[in-house]
Amino acid sequence: MLALTVAVLGLVGTGLVGCGGGGGAGEPATPDRNQALLANLPSCDRVPMGEGTEVTAEVTGLVLPPGARVTGTATQGALTTVEATIRRTPLDVRAHYQERTDIELLSVEDEVFESEVLLRAQDRRMYLRATALCADGTALTAVIGPDSDDAGLPGFRSGGGG
Repeated sequence: MLALTVAVLGLVGTGLVGCGGGGGAGEPATPDRNQALLANLPSCDRVPMGEGTEVTAEVTGLVLPPGARVTGTATQGALTTVEATIRRTPLDVRAHYQERTDIELLSVEDEVFESEVLLRAQDRRMYLRATALCADGTALTAVIGPDSDDAGLPGFRSGGGG
């Protein structure tokens, strides 16, 4: 699974896809083209998304889409990291958060094969990176911490956002 993630990230880094998409923060300019790019990834039937033991993650401020399968949690200081997978594309994950009314979106960024979201929920902040594993499967990494600019949450790689 790690090799596939590295391969996908390598595609992003080689310029085969552009950052952001040009339609505004979190708004891809050509959604059909972006979905077609994701469809070129291997079938999720060939990618082991069900590996690893599913764990319970009771973390204040953790807001995952329905169907997410949590596979690990780790706490270091004030931050908790949660690893999960879901049968959705990164674009679908981003859209899920944009449709929610129970959270406050602070920043959103799409790079087709990866989406990043920074949000406020339950008096906490959550940074989420959704990375494509296969045509309709995504690895989720969420980091939850205090609702503060100084909390030490990861930042967006390209410095963009919304």
